[in-house]
Amino acid sequence: MLSNFRFQPKYLLFAVALLTLLMLTSTQPLWAQSLISMTFSIPNSFGMGGPPPMSGPESAATSANPLFGSANVWNNLPTVFGVLTTNPSWSGLVNSHGATTRVKFSVVGTVVPVNLYPFNPSAYVSDTLRSQFIAWNSWNGPVFGGAGPGESTTIRWRISGLRPNARFHMFVYGAIADISRSFDMTIKGRTMNVPTYVYGSSIGSGGAYFVDVFSDARGRISGVGRGIGNDSTALNEANWAGFQLVQVRTRRRR
Repeated sequence: MLSNFRFQPKYLLFAVALLTLLMLTSTQPLWAQSLISMTFSIPNSFGMGGPPPMSGPESAATSANPLFGSANVWNNLPTVFGVLTTNPSWSGLVNSHGATTRVKFSVVGTVVPVNLYPFNPSAYVSDTLRSQFIAWNSWNGPVFGGAGPGESTTIRWRISGLRPNARFHMFVYGAIADISRSFDMTIKGRTMNVPTYVYGSSIGSGGAYFVDVFSDARGRISGVGRGIGNDSTALNEANWAGFQLVQVRTRRRR
């Protein structure tokens, strides 16, 4: 019977089309499934509303690596406006499809959540991501402002629930504010400066792109955010607006 079997060209074309479809559906959603996008949701107390929740791709990260362009659903993590918060954590982060994962994000230190939208809506409404952030390293001098004394000068953080010994790329976002400043972020021994841009700046808003960040054997990535300069005013305040983290194919480390 096999000797009499004739393979029809139309079946070959169908097989090729089916294989192509399977390849597309198995690779493209993979990046979205392994992409975690995180920012903060900080309702203000002035009754002025605020920027809408963050969603979709972000241009700076997408320009750095197209994999970040798969962003759709973001984690807009709830925090309390203007209240000093010690060791906040959030579990059950969702991926870009909105599916709940085992990923958890936690901070060790005391920070203050900030939402700048009420102070200048026209300046901040166009950048939901960078107008809401957690801050530290400010207002600890003899004249207090903001939430008062108690902010950390340095924070430590951890992302857990990831695939163990896996390779990731991470984009870290600073903020936009009424003054330009920055802080240093260290991840796996590599330090990069994360800027806060004054709104209306001609240089625009970006972030810090960390390539080839490996999770440990327990599926964790940890880092340190260090404030720059003294902590007596907001001039040296550290502002962290969020991050995107995407798993990529592991390659052998030399």
